[in-house]
Amino acid sequence: MEKGSQKQVNVLDTLYQAVLDSALLEVTIDNEEKRYGARLLGLSEDPEQVKKQAADAILAQYAARLQPAEAANNRDGPTDARWILITPLEPIDGNMKIRKAAKITLGFYRGLEQYRVEVAFRKVQRVETGQAIELSWPAVIHSMPMRLQHRVEIPDDMDLTVQVQKRGEEPFIAKIVDISSGGLSFTCQEGASSTLVAGDKVGLTIRGEILIGTPITTYGSVSTLASARDRKDVQVTRQLYGVQFKLLSVADAMTVDRLVKAVQTNQKNEGRTTRKKISL
Repeated sequence: MEKGSQKQVNVLDTLYQAVLDSALLEVTIDNEEKRYGARLLGLSEDPEQVKKQAADAILAQYAARLQPAEAANNRDGPTDARWILITPLEPIDGNMKIRKAAKITLGFYRGLEQYRVEVAFRKVQRVETGQAIELSWPAVIHSMPMRLQHRVEIPDDMDLTVQVQKRGEEPFIAKIVDISSGGLSFTCQEGASSTLVAGDKVGLTIRGEILIGTPITTYGSVSTLASARDRKDVQVTRQLYGVQFKLLSVADAMTVDRLVKAVQTNQKNEGRTTRKKISL
């Protein structure tokens, strides 16, 4: 992450919007490399009530400055009773690890922003659909633009393509230029995708030898458009598109993450004759 790229955002508003989106979470436990998937289910309070609690807390802090002696006698203060609720983790071994975790980090996306927040495990809570994990209310949320995510460039000799389909139109096959956990860019010959415009929703099917024949199927939103001459044939003009993923499931997100890491590994082993494949 680039220095100075992070900023703090409003905790309540960000969490509330993420709940409305049923945000997909990437969960890290005690700084392990392994990532777990979950969805954000709900908050302990409705937004207006939480805002009132925040205002009361500010007034209490102000009163403590005016009466330092009384504040000293109540230094610990009341514990924050608010919480956030997430689904059980995938893979399932994370559900035992999270109970004993010293540090839990949640990551999620909204629009063109990536968010990171640290929380603590509180308890397992029963909900209508079974069980859910209750976590502490975060003190702060940091965000960074998705464009600052590390994008992995796909080598020219790697056969990794994406089938793109806009509703009501014929699908077309395009070459993936680069990919990250938040999206990808692809290029195709001019005219193949002449009706695509920024904001279009498209279905995506990613295929390649590295996936061992199992495609990744999801959908996304077209975010950028560009046109340039082909690197190998300057007589050919190609369209370049950026697509932001709208991942349908935790499994999709984790598969894309594994794909990105596999491509990175293959780049490091560029001199080898065989490429590492991933099992989905």
